[in-house]
Amino acid sequence: MKKPVRAALMSMVIPGSGLWYTGHRKMAVANFLIALICPLAGLMTGFLAEHIHYVILAIAAGSAGLAHAMAERSNP
Repeated sequence: MKKPVRAALMSMVIPGSGLWYTGHRKMAVANFLIALICPLAGLMTGFLAEHIHYVILAIAAGSAGLAHAMAERSNP
């Protein structure tokens, strides 16, 4: 049985790790790559230079919420 809170906390630290923990390997890799590419693309274009911390927090929160939901869904 996977713990939803553990999955959420793991994904707050490293996006995708909570999904990996729950056994959703493909989603975990996709989540990690998206969490990596979006801020980099924003920084490279100069669009997010002043507000990158908000983007990183939003990605971490979204990743944690997804991992929490998938862990709850995986438990019988």
